[in-house]
Amino acid sequence: MPWVKRLQRRFSPRRILLGKDSNLTLESEGSDALVCLVGRALCLFVHVDASRVPEKQQRDFVGLAVRRAAPFPDPEFGVAWGPDGRAAVWYWSRSRVEELLSSRQVRAGKVRFEPEPLYVRSPHTTGAGLLALHEGFEGRVWHEGSLTASRWWPTLPTAEQWHSYVRAAGQVSPGMGAPAAVESSTQARPWGARTGTGRASLQLSGLERHLPTAALAAALLVVTIAAVQTGSLLRSHLDTLQAERAAEQLDDPLKRILAAREAADGHRVAIDQLIALRAPRSLIELLAEAARLVPGDAHISQWSQPVPERVEITLSGATADPQSLVETWEASPYFEGVTTDVGRGGEIVIRALITPALPPTGAT
Repeated sequence: MPWVKRLQRRFSPRRILLGKDSNLTLESEGSDALVCLVGRALCLFVHVDASRVPEKQQRDFVGLAVRRAAPFPDPEFGVAWGPDGRAAVWYWSRSRVEELLSSRQVRAGKVRFEPEPLYVRSPHTTGAGLLALHEGFEGRVWHEGSLTASRWWPTLPTAEQWHSYVRAAGQVSPGMGAPAAVESSTQARPWGARTGTGRASLQLSGLERHLPTAALAAALLVVTIAAVQTGSLLRSHLDTLQAERAAEQLDDPLKRILAAREAADGHRVAIDQLIALRAPRSLIELLAEAARLVPGDAHISQWSQPVPERVEITLSGATADPQSLVETWEASPYFEGVTTDVGRGGEIVIRALITPALPPTGAT
């Protein structure tokens, strides 16, 4: 039905990829609405573990974590959900992307922003990999099916940059150069979504323009429901018999599954205990690394370590942008989960988690 496809294109939103230096048009035909994919160069990344939060409250929990981490007052974000409520989150400044759209004279009636990485799939979901994007390269690190780390480079990272990134993400570096970048393409639909969550919602404004599409969808839905109900009546008896037979054969496989899960839980506890044995960073190492990361026009006026795994550092005289400070400290293998606050007199307070020291190569 070619006319149906033409009708869908007519009422679908247009799409563009908003880069740091240029735009890329993805779909030029469509309605006045615009879906703007925010380029990876304009986004920051944070991994949020919401596994202990009720599912209905997980997105609000992620939003709170983004507001605490963002070095700007107007963050927006997109989420790729992993197993058990673990979230990979890319966030950006709303005012910054709107300013870029305005400066490039992009006109649209209604604009929705989404992060570019949500529409670029990785060829694998384990270990570390490198993707070639529209602008630059994105490194991704996966653990147990969840994206736990992401970093962007404007050019292909050097071996030293790649090894530092992989070690900071808790992966073992193979001691070779950066992997070959996988060419990526922008997909029509995001990955990492789940049913019942997300920002998509039905907008009532301008509903009249979509009445033909709604009428067609309603007619197709009625036909589909009638066909499904008819087929269900014919197959219900057969499905019941098959379910009874399957239940009789389920006991032995179920026992094997439960035994395997119990063994996996025991292995995970052992791994956590081994990870806890890693030596903490020495104060001399931390001070030296902090001195290296501090801009030349600033100095450390206060050093605080409320708990062994976290530091709070107050910088005086710094003129650097808080966002650039976050990016610089996140790139260090010594710190992660970096956030900033601007205090009185222009002082900048940096808070970061200390990454444990890795055992020497070849250690057992």
